[in-house]
Amino acid sequence: MISPPDAPHDASDSRARLLDAALRLFAEHGFAKTSIRQIAEAASVNTALISYYFGDKKGLYRATFTEPMGSPMAVDAWPTTLDAFIEVLVRGFMQPLLQGAQVELCMRLHFREMLDPTGLWEHELECEIKPAHAALVQLLCKELGLAGPDEDVHRLALAIPSLALHYYVGRDVVQAVCPGLSDTAEGLAQTTSRLIDFAGSMVAGERKRRRSAAPATSRGASSSPPTLG
Repeated sequence: MISPPDAPHDASDSRARLLDAALRLFAEHGFAKTSIRQIAEAASVNTALISYYFGDKKGLYRATFTEPMGSPMAVDAWPTTLDAFIEVLVRGFMQPLLQGAQVELCMRLHFREMLDPTGLWEHELECEIKPAHAALVQLLCKELGLAGPDEDVHRLALAIPSLALHYYVGRDVVQAVCPGLSDTAEGLAQTTSRLIDFAGSMVAGERKRRRSAAPATSRGASSSPPTLG
């Protein structure tokens, strides 16, 4: 195995420093306006380490975009029941919030990628977000006794993860009104549990709405058509 161009005992630390420096610089300046040299200098390492660990600037950017928030669960490992799926989904969103200020940098980098795409956001959308949404929609259809999804099922499938997403895009609001909800391990655990409960209540509410609407629809269908005159 080829050794990195750095002290062996410092290898893992050097990679971590590179990721940290790259996250700060990419989030502030974007991919195109951030150079390899800038990142290496900010991390206090040799530029050769970027090639060693990440291949090139694109490889480093890809790692910076994906690694800090944790790797997504493999599709074949997704839960097959709605309650379990919702719990895994919400916990997966909420757990990275313990990283504190780094979350803000990750969000800034994601927004930059959306506005000035390199292809990573499109890949995440196609390979992670849309499949997860489709899986949730399928489980919701099964739970609600539907043969296929309608627009309200998609609305519900989008509303459930939005409970957790607000703690990212609305992080400044959360910190202003009640920072204890997510800035400690205990507070985050309690918030996560409540969000899982709220998601379950949303599903229960949609089930009740559909059941109450069904008799009215049946009555309307069975009633005699109006006569003229």
